[in-house]
Amino acid sequence: MTDALAQAQPAGAGQPPRAICRSRWAWPWPVLLVVLFHAFGTHPLRAHDIIDTDQANDLVAAADAAAARVKTAAGSGAEGEARFALGMALAEATAVLNRDLAAHNGRLTVNAELVLKSLAQRDMAPAFDEAIGRYRLPRAPLTDAVRLAPDAPYALQARFELVKAGFYESFVIDPFELMGIKFDDLEHQIAEAAALASTLSSRDDAEEAAFIHAVDLARAARLAPEPAAAQAYADKARAALGSFAKSYPESMRAAAARLILKGLGGS
Repeated sequence: MTDALAQAQPAGAGQPPRAICRSRWAWPWPVLLVVLFHAFGTHPLRAHDIIDTDQANDLVAAADAAAARVKTAAGSGAEGEARFALGMALAEATAVLNRDLAAHNGRLTVNAELVLKSLAQRDMAPAFDEAIGRYRLPRAPLTDAVRLAPDAPYALQARFELVKAGFYESFVIDPFELMGIKFDDLEHQIAEAAALASTLSSRDDAEEAAFIHAVDLARAARLAPEPAAAQAYADKARAALGSFAKSYPESMRAAAARLILKGLGGS
């Protein structure tokens, strides 16, 4: 296999910058994809796992309760908290629908259909995106929650859910082929993930944010329109990927970090 990235030859004293060959990136995708899927934070359903009626009803009831709170909330703080609860309820429902879809050959089971139809009747259903083969998170409640109370205790979690959605909904198989976002969106996501990785109280969440940050830097190195920007992102990506692998050595994501780092000419 030809190396995807080449290191420039030394010229004089010091270590020269490593040049990026942007035409060929030979990644061991099967391994990376397993890690990325694991990184969703929830294990996928197996083919024989079925969403039962109680779970379906609980998902819809949680969304109903949160929506009712939004209608009666007084003041930006109370409304923001209610919208956060609604956003988290819809995030859980969206995750369940996507896991059910993945576990059953792209077709929802009867109870998953019940969840989707019930949410659709309430104008709260996640939209299915044919391009990525997934239901997209309804982002408005979480975005509104952060806007209404950016310093509230729940704001970091709301931002984290939005960053996760932005990352996992931005590719199908190859993370280096952006779907549904532009390079400016990727740069915003890089900044958000970096901020969250250093502030989230949950170690698991901080790990996932750090992983998204590092992978997004590598994506930016591959996709930046200007060579100078690509080189700058590559340098940052190597540092972030190396730091991640050292900080979370037992994580499955560390394997992906090391693979991408190797592709960037790191060690």
